[in-house]
Amino acid sequence: MNIFSELKFKEIAKEIAVLSHDLYRRGWAPATSGNFSMRIDETACAITQSGKDKEKLKDHDVVAVDFEGKPLTKGQPSAETSLHTLLYRQSAETGAVLHVHSPNSTVLSRRLNGQSQLILKGYELLKAFRGISSPETEWALPIFENTQDMKVLAETVTSRLKEAQAPCWAYLIRGHGAYVWGKDIREALQHLEALEFLLACEIECRQ
Repeated sequence: MNIFSELKFKEIAKEIAVLSHDLYRRGWAPATSGNFSMRIDETACAITQSGKDKEKLKDHDVVAVDFEGKPLTKGQPSAETSLHTLLYRQSAETGAVLHVHSPNSTVLSRRLNGQSQLILKGYELLKAFRGISSPETEWALPIFENTQDMKVLAETVTSRLKEAQAPCWAYLIRGHGAYVWGKDIREALQHLEALEFLLACEIECRQ
């Protein structure tokens, strides 16, 4: 990386560490679960290292990788790095990606066993997602089967997201959690908060 990118990487690493502590406190990234990333430039992103406790994450627990997942700094990037980099490759508008193991995303994806999507419609908070201006917009939230083969999962996600009809800023992995992204870390967090609310509503409606 050039000097500018290295300086930006250090700033981003600190921001990711602060966010990590917040998501841990919310119960969305318990223990070493979850991984978070931010775009550095048009060729690289910063991502949390593998196996790090999100309550205690420090800025030196963040590593820079290129969009093929190759480390550019010291440290072992998350095992799910390919699920982040595909989103940066797919759209230059993606500036941050958050992966959480929240109870809502984990429980609801299991309740929807055998279903490949969750239709969300009629919620005013759908407008919290960029590109959705009406609560009557029908959003098909993708659900993918859990697998430890990240290459296969990344290929499946890439193909499915290209076919999405409405703005798609998230997906679920069954029994695993949720991936949410945005143009920057603030928008990604807004999308995550909105998604968590909607999933909680869906769980209540299905009681």
